[in-house]
Amino acid sequence: MRVHLSERRLAVLLLIPAAILLIVFYYYPIVQTLIFSVFDLDHTTDWLHAPFVGLGNYIEVLKSAQFWLSMRFTLYFTVLAVFLEFWLGLGMAMATFWVTPKLRGLLRTLIIIPWAIPQVIQASMWKWLFNADMGLIGDILVRLGIVSKSPLFLVDPALAVHSVIAAYIWKTSCVTAIFLMGGLAMVPQHLIDAAKMDGARAWMRFWKITLPLIKPTILVVLLFRVGDGLRVFDIVYGLTGGGPGTMTDTLSSFAYKFYFRFVQFGLGSAYAVVTFILVFSIALYYIRKVYPHFTFRG
Repeated sequence: MRVHLSERRLAVLLLIPAAILLIVFYYYPIVQTLIFSVFDLDHTTDWLHAPFVGLGNYIEVLKSAQFWLSMRFTLYFTVLAVFLEFWLGLGMAMATFWVTPKLRGLLRTLIIIPWAIPQVIQASMWKWLFNADMGLIGDILVRLGIVSKSPLFLVDPALAVHSVIAAYIWKTSCVTAIFLMGGLAMVPQHLIDAAKMDGARAWMRFWKITLPLIKPTILVVLLFRVGDGLRVFDIVYGLTGGGPGTMTDTLSSFAYKFYFRFVQFGLGSAYAVVTFILVFSIALYYIRKVYPHFTFRG
């Protein structure tokens, strides 16, 4: 039996399954987290029979010294990681345009491989690489004579902080490179050739032509990378679990601990909501700076 539908109705019909999945797996957990965050839920999720505390959980979060330590590490992590991954990603993206066409496909494949590896598996890989007894990185440093014995990368607080950042950058710089390849592909070649004819050096061509033309792509990349950096969880949980102590706890990993390890669903939800507000505020501020006439309509 044939059913004749207008294009608009057919589009709505095709969108219904996706809308249902978004409501079930995206919006429902958000609403649930908001509800949990205003109740005293200690070892229970029965919020209908739990004491209502209003903003009490949020006040406790803001009074927590560990919350501010986690926020400080999260901000430090985000700033350093985004800065390094951007320049590494830009270098890799530009390298794919410098090599011969025969090598271009191979180089792009090598760049994409780290991106395709799940972060939990990546964390396990780096955990072995940083292992003090059998790790490759420590062994190389000892063989080169840089250190007398393999450092305790994941035990020493300063080393643990930067080891997590290094492992994170290994994957995310590739993501950045993939984005920037698209921006570089849109740079007109005739402008580069004209600049060469006029005697412009490589640095001048990059600074005066390439960089301004890929600025829209850069702004989008930075927005996504900053948001991901503030929400980072997988690599921290898989590599250090927030240790040593709570030195590498991010806002997301600390919320996870309250929610699943300490079984304090109210406080854990409050931590999650505060993290969401932080990321949303920074993203909104960033968009308003980039697009002054942008207005958010909920």
